[in-house]
Amino acid sequence: KAAANGGNNNNNNSCPPFTPRRVENHQSGQQTDEMTRARITMRTSVTDAEAEEVTANNSCSTAYNKSPPTPSRFQRQVSSPHIDLDGSWSGTSPTSSFKNIDDSQRSQEDINLPLYYRLTNQRWHEIGNGEYPLCATNDFDLMVEQLTAVLAARLTELLIYRLNKDRRMKQSNGEEYDGGSSMLDFLKLDLEFGNYVLADEIMDSLREYVACIGRLHNNVGFHSFEHATHVFLSMNKLLSMVTSADDLNVVAKRRLSAQDIASSAFGVQSRRSSTDCNDSAGDSDGHRRRAEHLSFRISEDPAIRFAMVFSALIHDVGHTGVPNSVLIEEEDELAILHNDVSVTEQNSLQLAFSLLQKEEFQLLKRCIGPTPEERKLFRKKVIGMVMVTDISDQERLQIVKSRWNAAFPPPEVNQKEKPQILEIKSAELKQAAKLRRFTMFTSEATALEFANERRSRRLGIRTSMDFSGMLIEAYRDSDQLQQHAVLETMMNVADVAHTMQSFNVFVKWNRRLFKEFFVARLHGRLSFDPSENWYENQIGFFSHYIIPLSQKMSKCGVFGSAGSVFEYFAKENRKRWTEEGEEISEQIIREVTEEVERERQQQQQE
Repeated sequence: KAAANGGNNNNNNSCPPFTPRRVENHQSGQQTDEMTRARITMRTSVTDAEAEEVTANNSCSTAYNKSPPTPSRFQRQVSSPHIDLDGSWSGTSPTSSFKNIDDSQRSQEDINLPLYYRLTNQRWHEIGNGEYPLCATNDFDLMVEQLTAVLAARLTELLIYRLNKDRRMKQSNGEEYDGGSSMLDFLKLDLEFGNYVLADEIMDSLREYVACIGRLHNNVGFHSFEHATHVFLSMNKLLSMVTSADDLNVVAKRRLSAQDIASSAFGVQSRRSSTDCNDSAGDSDGHRRRAEHLSFRISEDPAIRFAMVFSALIHDVGHTGVPNSVLIEEEDELAILHNDVSVTEQNSLQLAFSLLQKEEFQLLKRCIGPTPEERKLFRKKVIGMVMVTDISDQERLQIVKSRWNAAFPPPEVNQKEKPQILEIKSAELKQAAKLRRFTMFTSEATALEFANERRSRRLGIRTSMDFSGMLIEAYRDSDQLQQHAVLETMMNVADVAHTMQSFNVFVKWNRRLFKEFFVARLHGRLSFDPSENWYENQIGFFSHYIIPLSQKMSKCGVFGSAGSVFEYFAKENRKRWTEEGEEISEQIIREVTEEVERERQQQQQE
């Protein structure tokens, strides 16, 4: 197991050079064809003709006749990686639900999967603690490979989604489908794994973009490229844990199986009709609609998922190693440029999107958003997600809190009576409505309607108003509002994921955060001494920010029964830190002080 202890972006290899592993097929061609078809149908929902094309290509040459994992295992680990949680939550300790597959079996089966699936299949609390190539590392090239693999898979998912959407739209309009030639320009068939992957040109461009983002990260203790990688992989895991149609299919099949076993055990013939069986086994359309509702459409929208992992990649690029308050106090040029508002976050956005605007990344930009409207929506989502990571901005914190309360109101708010109908009592307003002069209303009825709506729907998170008095809805429906609130929460959780994972992961990143503050203090850029009350401050951070944040993950319901895992590990880490943190803090302070002194002497010698 390798761990990054510095902030270095050089190639101090803690893992061997990355070389993709290829696995030869030892099964029959017919079986491979069936598995290939099952895999394509499950992951991409492409046409039967496309499935036939892949099957035919796979049968052309034994050199490409590779065997993907069996569909059942693939569906359990890849389509819904969080099924590793055993699909349910029972018992007092969540850690027991992580043990449904023993580690030797996991490593033997996972080793044949592409890097993206292996990264996604990591247990939430052990992200970065795996063996090569899943380990946390300061090997720049390995981090680029990890990030590129996930981004490529998410982007491929988005392209396939657009293909299917375009096909359905044209078929519903009675138009002839052209095969989505524009989208297919960005894709190619992977004959080894039997599905679509990014075309070589797009893949190379994506890899270069990730490498450029990595080089734009500064050599600081915490907000480094290593941190971006950890947040990115944590976000990818969170997205895989969102309730999806595949999960509902699995639950339905388990329920059906349990009913059959019970009937057999008690010698009772099942009374379920064929319709019941079909419903229990999983009506895919019904499960998809239910999953959309349960996840507020997050699980069924690849555009959202790609925007989230992209936001995690860029959210701290260019971070200088000091808080926004320091940059504002110093009147730094970044603070002047961004008007003292979320300085480092706005700088990160500017660097990332300016890079994407360069000529060499134009093809990648069109792949991410083929139309100006799609690129606009992508930018809006990324900007919102990166800006929400500024938890030092009190105004932004209040907005996020208000949005959450509007999306998931406390019980006492739900119990309030609806507002009574309001009568227009203003003589002036009545007269203006009658005369239809100097007013936005065309009748007394519309004036009355506005008066009632103005009373029952206050301006704020949901609704705003332009100069004409017209109400502007920020969200089409409550699902969209709840989706926004959940995505903000997920972004904040990913940013501090180390506090909700295993204790050794938390301590590692806690040490790096202290080092970043310590160096800033050493250079006279920090007004407080981080070594004072470091132990006590971490307890306060857990109690006032981390624990309430983790509880939102369960309350929103998006993660099903697995939503409790975040609060569980957050409380476990606070408990252990309370018991052991004082001694650990002293050790961190001592080791970081010695380490920084050694680095200073080495720089003087050079």
